[in-house]
Amino acid sequence: MGWFYRGSDLTPDPAWRFGTLPNGLRYAVRRNTYPAGQVSIRVRIDTGSLNEADPEQGSAHFVEHMVFRGTSSFADRDARHIWQQLGASFGSDTNASTDPAKTVYQLDLPQADRAALDKSLQILSEMVDKASFTPAAVEAERKIVLAEKGRRPELSTRFSDVSRALFFRGLKIAARNTIGTDETLRAATPQSLSAFYERWYRPDNATVVIVGDADPAMLTELIAKHFGGWRATGATPPVPDYGAIRSDGPRVETLVYPGAPYTATLLWLRPHIASPDTVARETDELAELLAAQILNRRLEAKARADASFIGAGVSIDRTRHVADTTQLSITAKDGRWRDALTENFAIVRDALRAPPSQAEIARELSNLRLAFNSAVAGESTVRSPQRAQQLINVLDRGDVVMSAPAMLALFERLAPQMTPERIAKATGKLFSGTGPRLLLMTPRAVEGGNAAVAAALDSAEKTLPATRAGEREVSFDALPRLGPPGKPLSRQRIEDMDVTIVRFANGSTLTFKQTEHEKGSVSVRLRLGNGISGLSPQAPSPLWMSGAIAPSGLADLDLDAMERLLTGRRIGMDVGVAEDALVLAGTTNAQDLPDQLRLLATKLAYPRWDAALFNRYKAGALENYELSFASAAARAGREVGGVTHPGDERWLPTPKEAIAGARPADLERAFAPLLATGPIEAIIVGDVSFETALAAMAKTIGALPARPQPALAPAAAAVAPPRPNPRPLLFSHKGDKDQAYALIGWSTFGGTGRIRDRRALALAANIFQVRLFDRLREEEGATYSPSASANSSESFPAWGIFVAAAEIRPESSATFFRIAREIVADLATRPVAPDEFARAQNPVTSGLGRQIKTNGYWLSALEKWTTEPVLIEHTRSHLSDYKGMTPEDIRAAVAAHVAEEGDWSMLVVPENAPGDLAKTQQPAAKAERSGD
Repeated sequence: MGWFYRGSDLTPDPAWRFGTLPNGLRYAVRRNTYPAGQVSIRVRIDTGSLNEADPEQGSAHFVEHMVFRGTSSFADRDARHIWQQLGASFGSDTNASTDPAKTVYQLDLPQADRAALDKSLQILSEMVDKASFTPAAVEAERKIVLAEKGRRPELSTRFSDVSRALFFRGLKIAARNTIGTDETLRAATPQSLSAFYERWYRPDNATVVIVGDADPAMLTELIAKHFGGWRATGATPPVPDYGAIRSDGPRVETLVYPGAPYTATLLWLRPHIASPDTVARETDELAELLAAQILNRRLEAKARADASFIGAGVSIDRTRHVADTTQLSITAKDGRWRDALTENFAIVRDALRAPPSQAEIARELSNLRLAFNSAVAGESTVRSPQRAQQLINVLDRGDVVMSAPAMLALFERLAPQMTPERIAKATGKLFSGTGPRLLLMTPRAVEGGNAAVAAALDSAEKTLPATRAGEREVSFDALPRLGPPGKPLSRQRIEDMDVTIVRFANGSTLTFKQTEHEKGSVSVRLRLGNGISGLSPQAPSPLWMSGAIAPSGLADLDLDAMERLLTGRRIGMDVGVAEDALVLAGTTNAQDLPDQLRLLATKLAYPRWDAALFNRYKAGALENYELSFASAAARAGREVGGVTHPGDERWLPTPKEAIAGARPADLERAFAPLLATGPIEAIIVGDVSFETALAAMAKTIGALPARPQPALAPAAAAVAPPRPNPRPLLFSHKGDKDQAYALIGWSTFGGTGRIRDRRALALAANIFQVRLFDRLREEEGATYSPSASANSSESFPAWGIFVAAAEIRPESSATFFRIAREIVADLATRPVAPDEFARAQNPVTSGLGRQIKTNGYWLSALEKWTTEPVLIEHTRSHLSDYKGMTPEDIRAAVAAHVAEEGDWSMLVVPENAPGDLAKTQQPAAKAERSGD
């Protein structure tokens, strides 16, 4: 197996072919027929921010941007345009990323024929070997990189900078932010960037990974053809000095950020020692994983009780060129960070004092066994992008890739060795090394400063071990019995889409589709009642607390009991509130489907309302409340629902005082009626037979009593989008003064009619976004990633919007609004040119073609077929409508539904912004739209 398995005694995955070209470039190729016709390519350069000298900070990421700007054979934007013609969408199918240790270029090609691969590999090989660094391109891209840096939330940026300096003292990463600094980015020149590129972009520093529906021999041939001529410039550069962990210096640091929750992050560090991936190493890592999972379960159990912290968790990381780390993260309740530290250390000290019980180990092994078995069942339908990313990930970790059956066999071989004594030893290792080092984030300064924080850490470390809770056994026998099996009344077949609809005597329905898109997986969704449309538009919305419905448990089972019930079973439960229904969902398999449905049916028939869990959920909402004002994007996310649904309290953000005043009974009062009313529409999609699904449905959902259809008040359905307004609605945020967020929209329509117009507007939004990207990002440098979309509601006939948004610098807001209006006016006036239209249409049709081969697509597509048959035809025509679209269809839809009236907008600016920003003008300008 060549370079990949060198030094390993693990079972190779025979589906992969590994090799090395004479110039040192390594490659890995694999035939993977799912999805059919698609190929995924990754080019990994073993270079990141840790390869930069101090004056070069940000160069690795800057170079990643520059290689898309053109090569010796391809001009700027050529690569993007070619790939769009081949059906690859920019940003999802084509992208790149840089981190401290590597840079990865990603391409997912919907077309796997030799011509497409030949052209794509030519482009990629030139990107890593023959990129151009012209002064004009560097200046243009500098604005974009600075815009990307500027859009990063201030809080997370400060947290990252402070934590790296504290936790990794002595290591190079302590002073490395991958994106660089304003000073180094502004100082970068074509010569300095080209020098970094020539030094580190070398064939012996690169790995090409190709997975997909193509002959591996052809893939190997094309790699040799396009990458074989790559020659390194100069001698091999010396290995960077990555530093060494220093144990001196302060153990604690505080980060004061107004509005932030009280959080404590603790880290233990050990030197990272690279070694081959062997059975012995896998044994140690499995023991450490189990140790962390057992500890996390104990921490979670404490958080659910009367604890001083909302949540806590342990994570393990092994990072090449950095360190092996154990991190303990704690979110305190009501500012009680000292008590939270003490309670968490008590649980850690207990884990270090005595081994776990065999029952605890068995529980975690059972859940891991489920994951390995699920991987085996789904092995044949793992998608090419997942396999390509899997190989990149194992390269990062120094692992090797194994087949799912081989991984299961290794797990079963190692599981008997996971004794309490071995887990105890692994626990000790996790909390060994240098540390703990503590970063405390607080909304206000701690009295006594770092000295007081250090004293609290010293005190917490000396606390007595906690007392462990006892084990408990829970089975499905503990659930209350449902009624006798329900009787099917009718069966309807939609042959061309292989869908069956069954109606039961109690009013419930089953919409079923058997698929092999995800082998071993079955998706379940129950829809009932009226959802948001059943709430009053004049009363404060209870939706903020809906996340507490599912974890409140059912019948006599709290969340802990429910989790024990599901140990080793592929069963889940999520509860959400859609516009037109309350939605319960889970992902399972054919074997567990009957109990999956029984769990959901029991939730409906015997809901439980857990006061302790509600209070914890509420505490979390209060602790994080102020973060919605901490950046422009966060404030926009908080307000956009109210802006786009004016005058309707269901979409308004909940005031802090309303959250603080909420009581556990309010959860039941708001959602018990939604759980109790409305016939149940069950949708089951996946790898299961119709007979199994029908029998499970009859014994569960079909066995419930008939449920009344809730009335819908006319006012509740009368939701309208905003009216035109020449000035933006203004909001402010408390974060970085250089961050703003702008959104502009046009009101369209909703309902289930005019489906081709709706789809034309969706394609128009795709073109809108690409033009915004070209003008705002690549020409103006005003933003990093503008977005555009067309949204319409099937439930609210009058509600639809066509919108564009971007995180920008405050002074660029007028530019954003002007360009957005110009683009819409042009789309409404002139049909898109054939080349641009193809570059928009092809990624949409190829992406939709891939989506249709997923369970998730059908789970959503089958909604409401039992009540609105027109949606059947909508699904039938989905792909053909987009394939048959013309440039004139786009123009006509934008002219008729977008540009016929004025726009409306919102703008989020920093607090105390200059007066001219608060007075940003938005001329209604019908003349501008019509070209006058």
